[in-house]
Amino acid sequence: MSLRRATLACHVLLMAALAASIVATPTGLRVAAAVVLLLPLVLTLRGLSAGRRATERYLAVLLVAYIGGASVEVVATSGGARLLSAALLAGVLELGLLLTLIRRPAARG
Repeated sequence: MSLRRATLACHVLLMAALAASIVATPTGLRVAAAVVLLLPLVLTLRGLSAGRRATERYLAVLLVAYIGGASVEVVATSGGARLLSAALLAGVLELGLLLTLIRRPAARG
């Protein structure tokens, strides 16, 4: 599996885990919060799949906020929020993969 595919898999897993944890009991407010929270991740999906370095850099910075928020929630629930724990792990793994992709030399062509 290539780094790009692994990064995309982590990205989709992060979005799915966040969405599932927020909309566990669906209400109008929770769905709206999920849309607002997931919108930046959805918007970066196309650039990430195309391998755009600018998107990768932007996403790496953006993931720091998602990782921070997820870690606060995981600690607040004493590890009881399994979906948020999965989101945290996916976010950290994606950040590591992104940093590896960003540091690679640009493809010549």
